[in-house]
Parts: sequence; structure tokens; C-alpha cells
Amino acid sequence: MGQNEQEQAAEPSQRAVVYVRISADPESTERGVDRQEADCRAYAAAHGWEVAAVFRENDTSAFKQRTITLTSGERVRRVIRPEFRAMLKHLADGRAQVMVAYDLDRAVRDPRDLEDLIDAKVLGGFTVRSVTGSLRLDTDSDVAMARVLVAMANKSSADTARRVARAAKQQAIEGTWHGGRVPFGYRAESGTLVIDPVTGPMVAEAMQRVLAGESLYRIRKDWNERGVLTTHGCAWSDRTLKLMLRNPSIKGVREYRPILPDGTRAKTPQMQVKAVWPALVDEDTWQQVSDVLDARKKARNFHQPGSGAAKRLYPFSGLIRCSGCGTTMIHRGPVYQCVQPTRGGCHRSIRSAEISPLVEEAVLATFEQITLDPTKRQASGTGLAARVGLAATLDADRERLAQLDDDHYDGLIDKAMWVRQRARIAERIEATRREYTTTMPAPHAGPNIDVTTVAAEWDGRTPLWRYQATSLILQAVLVHAHPVDMMTAVPKRRNEAVEAFHARRDAHRAEVLGRRVEFVWRA
Repeated sequence: MGQNEQEQAAEPSQRAVVYVRISADPESTERGVDRQEADCRAYAAAHGWEVAAVFRENDTSAFKQRTITLTSGERVRRVIRPEFRAMLKHLADGRAQVMVAYDLDRAVRDPRDLEDLIDAKVLGGFTVRSVTGSLRLDTDSDVAMARVLVAMANKSSADTARRVARAAKQQAIEGTWHGGRVPFGYRAESGTLVIDPVTGPMVAEAMQRVLAGESLYRIRKDWNERGVLTTHGCAWSDRTLKLMLRNPSIKGVREYRPILPDGTRAKTPQMQVKAVWPALVDEDTWQQVSDVLDARKKARNFHQPGSGAAKRLYPFSGLIRCSGCGTTMIHRGPVYQCVQPTRGGCHRSIRSAEISPLVEEAVLATFEQITLDPTKRQASGTGLAARVGLAATLDADRERLAQLDDDHYDGLIDKAMWVRQRARIAERIEATRREYTTTMPAPHAGPNIDVTTVAAEWDGRTPLWRYQATSLILQAVLVHAHPVDMMTAVPKRRNEAVEAFHARRDAHRAEVLGRRVEFVWRA
């Protein structure tokens, strides 16, 4: 009887978890982890173990460390592997009795991770096995051998990282392309960059539009409407457009920024040399565009000392409020965030790239309705009576909507009926709200703002003007908490096409946004 047969006969049926990992998979094909999983499942089946869970970490290094800040405020260096930590917790909870990996260096290459695995094994009492036989922690000798092998693997990874860094520096000295993601405007051919005939001229076009005084908002809105995607396959934002315009690669310059001791990449380049690939724009044009972007940033951040207020940058700041505590949400980086001055206060946030277009679309739709039929705005007794009736209808529908939500959360109706009824009531509320807006008398708060021409003037106006116009019809935008019955992020399914994933993710985000954002229009 062979060793495997003896182990199978001696061990009762047990639940096993499979851990698979591969360091680099830039194409996200997951073929490496698929092969490892198949071998691990076959190994578990040969021993009579039932595979209860599979923890996959594709394109994840077990050697590279990152600087993180602990809850205590201490900054430390750690290898970040969420699935590995989830597997340890799964085993510690007693939900499986065996861990199966393909090989020792697929499971651990960092001594700290190995010690965590050893501690979990001692406390949880589970068995550790690998398909190649290189990972066993049954005896003190097995543990000592694992520590030696991990130390050697860690040294090998460090040597490889050093050689790769030196090769990258040599490539920078020679001005050759370092590989990785291709800059927008180029494509890779035979290990170097050549100008893409479609996207290459678009870079020069964007440069000229900036020099002509056009805003990044107009350029990226135009590109997104034309279906132009970034190198990541995503829609453009002001930030990604700015990074593309400031990329020294487009002026034919190879930049080298070394990795610092803390694992981060240097912010300033150590060297800049002429690249072997052709430039999309000349250096003077690139510098002029950079100067324009710097001047715009300086103008946005400038405010008169002693004036007590900075220049308005965002048209909806002050209108977006947290529904939980009622305070105004502050625009911080890419999000609007509720920041309470008290300890342990509310910290609700929402992405500005999601809520700003939604608010703008709703506001413009209202102003366009006013433009189409401005005669409905009247201050007569008939208009007042109509507003009273419409206000009563709005209150009744909002009450029905709240009751519908309560019935769903209490389990009185299923989700399908709740979604169907909610969509009908919300659509009716929006139609009534627009009709109510058209019966309002012309407001007098706006400085020289004609409500019938706001929609046409919107694109060419400043954020301050947009804020003043919006305040005429919109009282507040309430941001609710993320729905408890919906995921915060949509995971990519195995073998799912990128276009299908993006469509499913965008639909999910739109549904979440519709439930989180509530408009409070002026009565």
C-alpha cells in the first residue's frame, strides 16, 4: 500500500480549503491559478477530502511589501494579501480541517506570513499540505525546514527585484520603453512604442484645445461622448486627462523614478533622457500646456486674503447634505464627505463623479422644462391653487413611497414587487415635481439670472453662477447611506468580458445612486 493510500485510509473524510496564487498576470487570464486549482482539487480528491472553499489571488505578489498605517497610528511594512488572511480566518473558525496549496512558494514567500500560518495551525489544529510536498507543518522538523525554504525564497525574490530595478535603470539610461501599460497615443510593436494612428492625433488635438482656452471638462466630455476610452478601458475624468497631458512620454522623454526604501515610487524623476520612440508633441508645446494647467490650478486655489471665502470651485457644494446628520457635505478630493467636528461623528461619503452629473442632469431637465413652457410660471390665484394641489399630490406620493420601503424591509412584499412599485411612484413624483416647478412664480433671488435661458447658458458659465441658478429651484440634495441589501462593489466574474463587466457595474452603480440620492426642490 502506497503512502497516499495509507494517509487516505488513516484519515477520515475532512473538509479542505484550497489556496492558489500567481505573482504576475497582466492580461488577467487566470490560467495559472486555474491550473493550480485543478491540481489541488485532484490532490484533495485523492486523499478523500471535500473541498469546502477556494481562495484565489491572481496577479498578487507574496513578496512585495507596502507601507500601511495601523489603527494605532503606527506605520509598518506588510505584504497585502486579503485572500490569504481570509483563508486563515476560515481555518481558525474551524470551518475546514486541511489547507492545500500547490507549492510552498505559492502559499508564502514572506517570513512574517509563514509565522502567521504556523500560529494559526497551532491554534486551529488543521493540517497543511502542498501538491509538490514542499509544505508540511506536522513536526518541528517540518516547521524548521519551511522556515529555511521561505527564507531562501524571500532572498531569491529580493535578488530578482534588485536585478529588475537595475535593468529598469539601464533601460532608462538607454531611453528604451520599460514595458507595462502603453501610454495613450501609442501602441507597442516589437518591444517599443509607435504612434497609434487613431489616438496619437487626439493627444495633439487635446493640447491645442487647452492652449486655445478650452477646459478639461469640455475635452473629456467630448471624448466620452465620442466613446474614446483610456488605456484602462474606462471613461475619461479631469484627473486622467490631466495625467495624460503631463506625461513626459508624449514629448519623447524617458523618465526614471526609482523605488524608495519604503516601497513607494519617487515623486520626482531621478533622470530624464531622450526616448527612442517618436514624440507626439514638441517639448515647447508640452511645457506651454503644463504652464496653462499650473496657472489654472493656481487661479482656482487663489482667494483674496481677508475676504473670508475662497473662490467657488464646485457648483453644488453647500447643496449636497447628509440625510443622517443634516450637515453640508464637503468636497474632498474625489468625494463629497460628511465631516462632523465631534469625535465619532458621521463620515458618510459619495463619489463626486457620480453625484455631480446626476444633480446637473436633474437641474438642467427642470430648467429645460421651464424654457419649453415659461408661460406656466404665474403668480395668479389659479397658479397658487394649482401649486397647492400638486404639493398635496407630492406629499401623498412621498408618503406612499416611505410606506412601500417599510413594507419591503418588514418582509411584507418581495423585492421584485418593491422595485416595480417604487419605480412607478418615483416616476410619478418626478413628473408632479416638474409640473409643480413650472407653476412657481419667477424667483427674484438670482442676480441677473433669467430662468428661461439657464439651460442654454449653463456650459459657458462659472461654478458660482451655476450655484446661484441651481439655488433658485433646488433646496438640497440629501445623500442616504448605502443600501444594506446591495453590494458596495461588483466583483468581476470568471471569464466575463470587460464590456459586459463594465455594463453590469455601471447598472449596479446607477441603481445604488438612485436609492441614495434624494432631491428636495423649493416649494
